[in-house]
Amino acid sequence: MPKISAKLAESKPFFPGLVGEITAAEELKTAVSGYNGVRCRIKADDGTEYSEMLWVRGEIGIKSKLGSFMSVFGSDTDLWLHKRVRILRWADKDRDVEEVPARAAAKKAGKETPA
Repeated sequence: MPKISAKLAESKPFFPGLVGEITAAEELKTAVSGYNGVRCRIKADDGTEYSEMLWVRGEIGIKSKLGSFMSVFGSDTDLWLHKRVRILRWADKDRDVEEVPARAAAKKAGKETPA
Protein backbone atom coordinates (compact mmCIF):
# COMPACT_ATOMS: atom_id res chain seq x y z
CA MET A 1 0.00 0.00 0.00
CA PRO A 2 1.46 3.42 -0.89
CA LYS A 3 2.39 5.86 1.84
CA ILE A 4 0.50 9.12 2.23
CA SER A 5 2.86 12.06 1.76
CA ALA A 6 0.83 14.48 3.92
CA LYS A 7 2.27 15.80 7.17
CA LEU A 8 0.19 16.01 10.34
CA ALA A 9 -0.14 19.49 11.80
CA GLU A 10 1.94 19.97 14.92
CA SER A 11 -0.10 22.86 16.25
CA LYS A 12 -3.55 22.91 17.79
CA PRO A 13 -6.55 25.13 16.92
CA PHE A 14 -7.45 28.30 18.83
CA PHE A 15 -9.90 28.09 21.75
CA PRO A 16 -11.60 30.52 24.16
CA GLY A 17 -9.19 31.49 26.95
CA LEU A 18 -6.02 31.01 24.89
CA VAL A 19 -3.44 33.70 25.74
CA GLY A 20 -0.14 34.01 23.94
CA GLU A 21 2.10 35.82 21.48
CA ILE A 22 1.42 36.00 17.75
CA THR A 23 4.52 34.43 16.20
CA ALA A 24 3.40 34.41 12.56
CA ALA A 25 0.71 35.88 10.32
CA GLU A 26 1.53 34.53 6.86
CA GLU A 27 -0.60 35.48 3.87
CA LEU A 28 -1.05 32.54 1.50
CA LYS A 29 -3.14 31.14 -1.32
CA THR A 30 -4.24 27.51 -1.31
CA ALA A 31 -2.77 25.43 -4.13
CA VAL A 32 -5.90 23.61 -5.27
CA SER A 33 -8.80 26.06 -4.90
CA GLY A 34 -6.87 29.34 -4.88
CA TYR A 35 -8.42 30.61 -1.63
CA ASN A 36 -6.62 33.50 0.10
CA GLY A 37 -5.98 33.35 3.80
CA VAL A 38 -3.72 34.29 6.68
CA ARG A 39 -2.15 31.49 8.70
CA CYS A 40 -1.97 32.92 12.22
CA ARG A 41 0.23 31.21 14.80
CA ILE A 42 0.12 31.84 18.54
CA LYS A 43 2.62 30.55 21.08
CA ALA A 44 0.94 30.14 24.46
CA ASP A 45 2.71 31.03 27.68
CA ASP A 46 3.39 27.32 28.32
CA GLY A 47 5.15 27.04 24.93
CA THR A 48 2.36 25.19 23.10
CA GLU A 49 1.87 26.24 19.46
CA TYR A 50 -1.59 26.98 18.06
CA SER A 51 -2.59 28.00 14.53
CA GLU A 52 -5.66 28.81 12.48
CA MET A 53 -6.37 29.81 8.91
CA LEU A 54 -8.12 33.18 8.79
CA TRP A 55 -9.88 33.24 5.42
CA VAL A 56 -9.93 36.40 3.30
CA ARG A 57 -13.20 37.39 1.60
CA GLY A 58 -14.34 40.55 -0.18
CA GLU A 59 -16.21 41.75 2.89
CA ILE A 60 -15.21 40.51 6.32
CA GLY A 61 -17.51 40.46 9.33
CA ILE A 62 -16.18 41.67 12.67
CA LYS A 63 -17.07 38.31 14.27
CA SER A 64 -15.32 36.22 11.58
CA LYS A 65 -11.91 34.68 12.22
CA LEU A 66 -10.03 37.33 10.22
CA GLY A 67 -12.38 40.16 11.18
CA SER A 68 -11.87 39.56 14.90
CA PHE A 69 -8.10 39.97 14.47
CA MET A 70 -8.34 42.91 12.05
CA SER A 71 -10.66 44.81 14.41
CA VAL A 72 -7.98 44.70 17.11
CA PHE A 73 -4.66 44.64 15.21
CA GLY A 74 -5.52 46.30 11.87
CA SER A 75 -5.05 45.05 8.32
CA ASP A 76 -1.22 45.05 8.19
CA THR A 77 -0.36 41.54 9.33
CA ASP A 78 3.32 42.48 9.72
CA LEU A 79 2.26 44.61 12.70
CA TRP A 80 0.55 41.64 14.38
CA LEU A 81 3.85 39.91 15.11
CA HIS A 82 4.87 39.70 18.77
CA LYS A 83 1.56 41.16 19.98
CA ARG A 84 -0.09 39.34 22.84
CA VAL A 85 -3.64 38.19 22.32
CA ARG A 86 -6.42 36.58 24.32
CA ILE A 87 -9.10 34.59 22.53
CA LEU A 88 -12.37 35.59 24.22
CA ARG A 89 -14.83 33.70 21.99
CA TRP A 90 -14.06 31.25 19.19
CA ALA A 91 -17.31 29.75 17.90
CA ASP A 92 -18.68 29.72 14.36
CA LYS A 93 -19.68 33.30 13.40
CA ASP A 94 -18.99 34.48 16.97
CA ARG A 95 -15.30 35.20 17.46
CA ASP A 96 -13.71 37.88 19.61
CA VAL A 97 -10.11 38.58 20.59
CA GLU A 98 -8.36 41.27 22.58
CA GLU A 99 -4.81 42.53 22.83
CA VAL A 100 -3.27 41.99 26.23
CA PRO A 101 -0.27 43.83 27.65
CA ALA A 102 3.17 42.34 27.15
CA ARG A 103 4.36 40.28 30.06
CA ALA A 104 6.82 42.08 32.29
CA ALA A 105 10.44 40.91 32.14
CA ALA A 106 10.21 39.84 35.79
CA LYS A 107 7.23 37.60 35.06
CA LYS A 108 9.04 36.03 32.07
CA ALA A 109 11.88 35.11 34.40
CA GLY A 110 9.39 33.62 36.86
CA LYS A 111 10.01 36.32 39.45
CA GLU A 112 6.99 38.17 40.72
CA THR A 113 7.61 41.67 42.00
CA PRO A 114 5.80 42.62 45.22
CA ALA A 115 2.96 45.13 44.85
